[in-house]
Amino acid sequence: MLAFTQELTAIVLGAVVIIVVGFIAMIIKCYKKVSQGEALIRNGMGGTKVSFSGMFVIPVLHRVEFMDVSVKRIEIDRRGEQGLICKDNLRADIVVAFFVRVNGTVGDVVKVAQSLGCHRASSREALVELFDSKFSEALKTVGKQFDFAELYTNRVKFREQILQIIGTDLSGYVLEDAAIDYLEQTDK
Repeated sequence: MLAFTQELTAIVLGAVVIIVVGFIAMIIKCYKKVSQGEALIRNGMGGTKVSFSGMFVIPVLHRVEFMDVSVKRIEIDRRGEQGLICKDNLRADIVVAFFVRVNGTVGDVVKVAQSLGCHRASSREALVELFDSKFSEALKTVGKQFDFAELYTNRVKFREQILQIIGTDLSGYVLEDAAIDYLEQTDK
């Protein structure tokens, strides 16, 4: 009888250890970590949740996607016939680099994920497609306010006015900065 009790105790103890180890393994397997410059978006039971560090994801109940929220460079190249027409009617060849990123708030990450999708929001080509016309229009608007010589010598004021016209809030994205990479008068 004592041997039977010891056997039963060993079996129960073994089962408890297996269950505890399995539970710990499941917890470790279900926790998803997020790298710097990314956001994790979890959909499913409990609604949409966003994390910048990590969260538990239960495979059957949740769907998870990662979004790149780091700064992206969008280059606008306007040369030749596409060049800026200045106040003095001279044409300027210009290349401006804009630096945008998804705003680091839960609401903006969800807004971008719902409007573009996580994969497209992380694609530089999709961002160029999204912002090219807005940034080009801002360049044309500001360029028309400067003579070419003034544009060439006062780049800081030109850049500041471009940033002011575009604004900083871009439907969940934020315009970090802009840099004038190239500026010359278009050949006649």
